[in-house]
Amino acid sequence: MRGQANVVGVALLLGIGVVAIGLLTASVGGLVDAQLSTADADAATNGFSSLRDGVFSGANGTHPVRVTDGDLSRVNRTVRVVPDDGVNRTYDADGYVATFGGHRVAFVGGAVVRGTAENARLVTPVPLSSAGDAAFLPLSTLTGESTDGGGLGGGAELRVESNRTVTDLPAGTYTVAVETATPEAWERSFEGRGYNTTRTDFDGDGVPSVVAAIPGERTLVLAEYDVTVVVTRG
Repeated sequence: MRGQANVVGVALLLGIGVVAIGLLTASVGGLVDAQLSTADADAATNGFSSLRDGVFSGANGTHPVRVTDGDLSRVNRTVRVVPDDGVNRTYDADGYVATFGGHRVAFVGGAVVRGTAENARLVTPVPLSSAGDAAFLPLSTLTGESTDGGGLGGGAELRVESNRTVTDLPAGTYTVAVETATPEAWERSFEGRGYNTTRTDFDGDGVPSVVAAIPGERTLVLAEYDVTVVVTRG
């Protein structure tokens, strides 16, 4: 009986050891996956930020997105310029969203946003500024020739060409409305620059717009960039 008990005890210890090793392996594997996803999101943030800066500086070029694995999708968004008097202007400001596990990075509406819901934040300046009696709004829109989306992996690059059209709108009181899946991030960024905000869903599609009021009467300089983005994959 004692021998049988010893055998049972050893078997139990071995079983516990195997389970513990399995749990440890799973834990380490999950940690590695989480670290890779974070690193991929970092790389996408850098790539989108470089793309944005290049477009708004008028430079065409290629911007690497050095990730291990991820998905890229094109999203349909709208930016509206609404004067107190006059005709509303509506722009199809399509952009991109890259996802890596639970991480999300977007280039939409002229800014790069990282994160989801209330945890999202703009990692580039909000694309609206005021100086003297003028306000400035750079607006990027994807052309029909831009890549729709697909997988991202090692060696992915964003090849960009853009054309700029500048329109000076007459002095008046304006609001700018940016349609976004991360309204909290845009609200914080607009308000941090001194703009009062409200939120509304103009077209009833479930994606709200953050509406920023430009204080006082100002001319509005609108720089519209028609951007073609071609994703090359290594």
